Amino acid sequence: MLHPCYAFARKDANPTPGIRPLLRFKRKGRVMAQISLKGFRRPSRGEWIAAGATLAATLVYFLVLGALDRRAARYFEELRSSDPATYLVQLREAKGFSAYLPVYGELNGYGDYRPQPPVFLVGRWTMREEALRLTPGQAPEVCSDPVTFDFGLLLTVESGGVALPVQYRLNGETVEMRARNDAVFPIKLVSYGAQLDHIEFTPPGHTAPVLAYLCGR
Repeated sequence: MLHPCYAFARKDANPTPGIRPLLRFKRKGRVMAQISLKGFRRPSRGEWIAAGATLAATLVYFLVLGALDRRAARYFEELRSSDPATYLVQLREAKGFSAYLPVYGELNGYGDYRPQPPVFLVGRWTMREEALRLTPGQAPEVCSDPVTFDFGLLLTVESGGVALPVQYRLNGETVEMRARNDAVFPIKLVSYGAQLDHIEFTPPGHTAPVLAYLCGR
């Protein structure tokens, strides 16, 4: 195989018929690429100092940030032991309802059934077939078809008022409400940020689920 720096040229531009022309080689001139280094220069002493100061400031920033995170973690751990109620409020505001819920259940013993409903469930709720558009913390204007979660009871106004003995426990993001006959009614908690927006469940005696919005405590 011939080197690419060689080119072919015919020895005779008009060869004699019947005679195969000979080939001769002609060496090309080599072209060297030149790279200019005029645009490069060594950083000055001041530039080295500025770069070092920036690096040091960045390092200090991350060290301080880590120290603050550790300090906040220690504060929350101490608050959890000394004042669980305040700890839960701050946890809910800082990390949202979904993060608050399992800790609330753990601190208040809702791994087992209890007659006391969770604090966020206590009160009167209006049952609706369709979703309501409410701002966070806003209660519906009309509390129609209400149901009340109370200590050991589920209260409704159907048929002149019904008080069903129940107990409550937490299972993930669901409250399980158990009746005296061991029937369990799951109550799904729908939250946005730190706010519990509404609940979804199938009340005793109903065949279809409803959406319920808090009317008042």
